[in-house]
Amino acid sequence: MRAPRWARVRFPRGSMLGEPGNREKQLNVLRDTLQCLETILEPGGHMELPHRWEAAPVMWRGKPLVEGSYS
Repeated sequence: MRAPRWARVRFPRGSMLGEPGNREKQLNVLRDTLQCLETILEPGGHMELPHRWEAAPVMWRGKPLVEGSYS
């Protein structure tokens, strides 16, 4: 089963809305994600949102999480 629509942000896993404490960015990511519901019309459609991680890397087990890393 495919996701009906999805939006992608290039943030570390577990931080889907942005850096902790950055309320303005978090609200912008949420607004843009909800806007995708109106913009993406076809099943399985997706968009990459332009937001980028600006804080220091998130650490997991002593290593920084990087995009595409799942362990």
